[in-house]
Amino acid sequence: MTKPRKRASLLARLSKQADDSNVSLDGMIEDMRALCEKESLEEVALHIDDGLSGGYRDRPGYIAWLDDARTGACDVLINYHTDRLTREGLNVAASILDTVEGKDPATGRPAHLPVRLLDCNGLDSLHGDAFRFQFVVQAEVGRAERERIRERNRNRTRRLRRAGRWPGGTTPYGYKAVPNPDGPGVVLDLEPDEATVVREAAEAILAGDNATLVSRRLNHAGVKPRRGQQWSRNVLVDILTNESTLGRITMHGRPVRDEDGEILAPYPPVLTIGQVAALRAALAPKEETVRRGGRKPARLLSGLLYCNACGTTLQIGHRSPKSRSGAKVVYRCPARGSGHECPKPVTVSALNIEQYATDRYLATAGHMPYFQERTVVSGVEELAAVEADIKDTLADMATDATTDTFARLQRLQARRDELSVQEPDRRTELIPTGFTMAEHWERSMVDDRRAILADALDAPLALLRGVPGRKGFDPARLVWRWADEHSEADSEE
Repeated sequence: MTKPRKRASLLARLSKQADDSNVSLDGMIEDMRALCEKESLEEVALHIDDGLSGGYRDRPGYIAWLDDARTGACDVLINYHTDRLTREGLNVAASILDTVEGKDPATGRPAHLPVRLLDCNGLDSLHGDAFRFQFVVQAEVGRAERERIRERNRNRTRRLRRAGRWPGGTTPYGYKAVPNPDGPGVVLDLEPDEATVVREAAEAILAGDNATLVSRRLNHAGVKPRRGQQWSRNVLVDILTNESTLGRITMHGRPVRDEDGEILAPYPPVLTIGQVAALRAALAPKEETVRRGGRKPARLLSGLLYCNACGTTLQIGHRSPKSRSGAKVVYRCPARGSGHECPKPVTVSALNIEQYATDRYLATAGHMPYFQERTVVSGVEELAAVEADIKDTLADMATDATTDTFARLQRLQARRDELSVQEPDRRTELIPTGFTMAEHWERSMVDDRRAILADALDAPLALLRGVPGRKGFDPARLVWRWADEHSEADSEE
């Protein structure tokens, strides 16, 4: 009777840094299968970690490969070479040896049947002490090689950045990698569409909008961030206040400086130093800010309508008509619900009055050109440079807390205090956009439409009581005063 063949589980790993000089994934698998044939083994499993670093032990293929031994699914573990197993050295080599010997890594007690370990370079656990010595040495050699590669990569990145070249990886938002016009490699240039998003968001915040509103505005317009489906306040703030928007190069969060100590900025900036400094101040967490409850206005005329009889701001409510369409949204005087008296409380269909307000505004101002506000900030360049120097000095003190370093920090802090009391110069410019107010209205979300309407009015809109039984909205009910006309009442019938 033919003796059953031993079962073998195979593991192949190809590094994400693999290139033509590396053995291929197919080549490793072919060699391991040839070893199976040579040893008369039956392949029962093949696990692959493609593009995963050997410096980590949570690779799915690696875990499944060891589990085959621990659960008795195989009798032999085969891999191409020890450096394909791990680049962590003794740490992981010990746990692999425990698995091969059938031990529990936590207690050292027997936990399962031992297995045999083979590789395509002559390593065999049946060789006893010679195997253990060779396996551990190879694991440590793999760890040391990984450290040398990491150090070479760090040095290469440092050299490229100091030379103003882009070392690779994800480019900052607002930029794209392009061939270096002055030599080898690549550099960063502005990505026009993304740079426009950054500038318009910065201008909106400097004009008084909050970052959450600007994020919602980007989502409403269908603008996508680099990662994820939607913008958030945190993502936007990080982009607007990052050193990269100034065309600067950073390493470990710190701006790279030249031999004279000046911050390198080899790429075209998206924003000016003044803008970024003002944004950092505007977007910094406010310790004294009190979080207020309540929902934000959700309708076009929320906060813009009040009851003419009692002067109370109208609130959104629902009225259930005798139809299958369900409750109807209305603006109504809150007198009854709030406990105060109103001689003539009013109620009006939200859809009807909002449509009337939209039509009236667009009929009057829709043809006008839409201008965008741009806030120009200057006079903060030195303060921004001092803040960067303080940040770098604090980082230096973590590893070099000398008397000179501390003295430099004190001088910088004193200079920052002097500059902080000086008000920056601000001026607002109106920039033509090429759009009409009607076009801007059409692409705006409700919050912005409400702000547009509020700017066009001299005062909130007063609503009079309607005529019982009349269908549709009666324009005579609304007291409407334009900001530049101050008319007493709505004259349209």
